Amino acid sequence: MTLQQLKYAVTAAECGTISAAAEKLFISQPSLTTAIRELEAEMGVTIFSRTNRGVVVSREGEEFLGYARQLLSQAQLMQERFGGSSQGEKRFAVSSQHFNFTVRAFSQLVQGFAGQRYSFHFRETTTYEVLEDVSQLRSEIGVLALNEDNERYLRRLFGKLELEFTELIQVPAAVYIARTHPLAGRSRLTLEDLKPYPCITFEQGEHNGQFFFEGLSAVAAHAPKNICVRERATEYQLIRELHGFSPDVGVGSSPQVDSISIPLAPAQFHTIGYILRRDMAPSPMTLNYIEQLRQAAKV
Repeated sequence: MTLQQLKYAVTAAECGTISAAAEKLFISQPSLTTAIRELEAEMGVTIFSRTNRGVVVSREGEEFLGYARQLLSQAQLMQERFGGSSQGEKRFAVSSQHFNFTVRAFSQLVQGFAGQRYSFHFRETTTYEVLEDVSQLRSEIGVLALNEDNERYLRRLFGKLELEFTELIQVPAAVYIARTHPLAGRSRLTLEDLKPYPCITFEQGEHNGQFFFEGLSAVAAHAPKNICVRERATEYQLIRELHGFSPDVGVGSSPQVDSISIPLAPAQFHTIGYILRRDMAPSPMTLNYIEQLRQAAKV
């Protein structure tokens, strides 16, 4: 087993097809296929199931790739510390719930990066995938919010997945609406006030229960009209056109100039923070991003 073989397997999983991975790695498709099969044979594991449409990671393959990403990440840290990394391509990935401040922090990180080559990823995704991405080292860091609905459950899950949560900021729960909304002049809103209007929330896939909801699950549970979306652009449009509202955590979830955030009454709070793998020291890039998050969260 070599680091190169591990990199080949991880890249194939990311690309979804051997041909796309071979193109990205600048090697021939037969060479990549052979390298992965030799790795599977040596380790006694079936990493991929082959289909007509590409490759699908098996269940044991997911576990194997988690260890592979960990080894590759540690190798990168060693290269940065002892070998000098300025000549190679810098890789870094973040997974986050739908927060605007995490995007601002990522933008500041990229603007301050002096390297000539990099491959950075920002994954704005579901709550469960944030946890899974960091646990499986698809991302070095994840950002999410805890509240009274989900904190006990998610903290247990952090322990199971070997993740460590660190608080960034605590903010009041709120909803955001368009400036043209009939309730836009209120200083506080109750769930009863919001009942006539559709609640716009982010779809959580197969993990769509209250513990993975972005915001307070009671807000959506109390609303007789609910619309689930996948993208923020769709969310913004529906809020404007339908007089809808969306749960907001109060740190710039809505960057739109035509929308406003109004606190909920009675007051409830979100604790926003980041998660890292417990068994890995954060890289200099991760520490840089954490500092950018702290600064962006103050805005």
